[in-house]
Amino acid sequence: MRKTLSILISLLILSCDKSENKTIDYGAFEITVPKSWSEYKIKGIDSYVSGLITDKNDTLIFDLGWYSPDLTKNPEVLVFEQSEYAEFSDKQKKQLENVKHLVIEDFLTAEYDAKDYFKYEYELDSIDCFIAKFIKPKNKGYGVSGIYIDSLKGGGPNSNKTSLSFYGNNLSDSTQTEFFKALKSIKLTEYCE
Repeated sequence: MRKTLSILISLLILSCDKSENKTIDYGAFEITVPKSWSEYKIKGIDSYVSGLITDKNDTLIFDLGWYSPDLTKNPEVLVFEQSEYAEFSDKQKKQLENVKHLVIEDFLTAEYDAKDYFKYEYELDSIDCFIAKFIKPKNKGYGVSGIYIDSLKGGGPNSNKTSLSFYGNNLSDSTQTEFFKALKSIKLTEYCE
């Protein structure tokens, strides 16, 4: 009986140690990701840039600095003039087949509501001690998924502010779900008190 109990306890302890995640420390922040993902090194010019490669070979890039992009500032609209659409490659046209878009004759004379064709939508949620914009394409798998945090520090009228963006492009549903879960795990070690 004792031997059986000892074996069961040992198995329980060993099985608890097999986490399917790992934590990566980028210095300014930590993120917990699936073990199958790997770090991706990039050299930034005016900000700290790096990223991850997923198990499906998607590249997820972050930009931490003064010029980190916020996709919601310049909303892309999936409306194309016929002449522009005619120049698209077959691959681009195929990508648009299951995406809500509009092809018009002329931008000057066409009548449409641009907000019906926005490429992205976003919602606010928290990451560590900050509010973040979680951005995703309206058409699953077509466009960028990720986050933007506006002011980690600074931000006065005459000062530069440090922002964080972290994005992946054309992610499958399952990868986007894993990515958002990982983003929610971020610990902004240098910025939260």
